[in-house]
Amino acid sequence: MNNLLKALDCENEEVVINAFMDRYSVSSEEARDIFTETKKWLWLAAQNKSHNKGGLLIDKSLLVIDEMWHTFLLHSKIYYEYCFNKLKTLVHHVPTTQAEKIQIAYDLQNNPQKNELYENRIKNQYALIYDQLGPETLIKWYDTLANKYTPEHLQAIKK
Repeated sequence: MNNLLKALDCENEEVVINAFMDRYSVSSEEARDIFTETKKWLWLAAQNKSHNKGGLLIDKSLLVIDEMWHTFLLHSKIYYEYCFNKLKTLVHHVPTTQAEKIQIAYDLQNNPQKNELYENRIKNQYALIYDQLGPETLIKWYDTLANKYTPEHLQAIKK
């Protein structure tokens, strides 16, 4: 947990928080909270990467974390320094292409084996979040934030 506490400390985070507020109509408190959750996600991704467990998924539930991550990435010097100083590795952002999204949707609907693999991957991610960050974070990410920051709501508050 000491590594996590270290990862939550980001120099120049005001730049990222203000940039997010420039893109979305959210309060400073909301932006700070989303940034904290994003840093927790990045820490977990770095931990997962260091144990060669494969990448974490960002699905619709985690969209607001993904949007904050995009904002963080735009400030590449701050992001790079954060990753190497706090996480000891660079967490790459690998977006899903439109063609991949179409294929995934098709496979999930028409291929029971792929659907089962996807469900198992999500369950494993839930378990990892629960074990590493606790039930509060799992609930916050997949219930509280997911219900508050739906794709429709994010679009509505986008400036």
